[in-house]
Amino acid sequence: MAEQEGLSQDEVRRAQSFESEDEKRAAALRFAHDVIESRGHPSDDSFNEVREAGWTDEQIMEMIANVSLTQLSNYMNDSIQTEVDIPVVEPTSR
Repeated sequence: MAEQEGLSQDEVRRAQSFESEDEKRAAALRFAHDVIESRGHPSDDSFNEVREAGWTDEQIMEMIANVSLTQLSNYMNDSIQTEVDIPVVEPTSR
């Protein structure tokens, strides 16, 4: 999917650590990380940073929705022990 969006393998690896050379994308990744780490309660500073990077409130809501849906999918798959039929990507440390 990332390749379809024109991201290089290097950019994908950086994104897995919530980093990017593109500052706007990096702000979105840091925001998503804060949503995850705060369990859905990102700080005012995170909101301000992602807005200042140029993301609209609608796009920010979409980021939160994507994080939430991914978390739900992970919980469901972990709970029912879904067999993974795609290459496993190990989490990276931040």
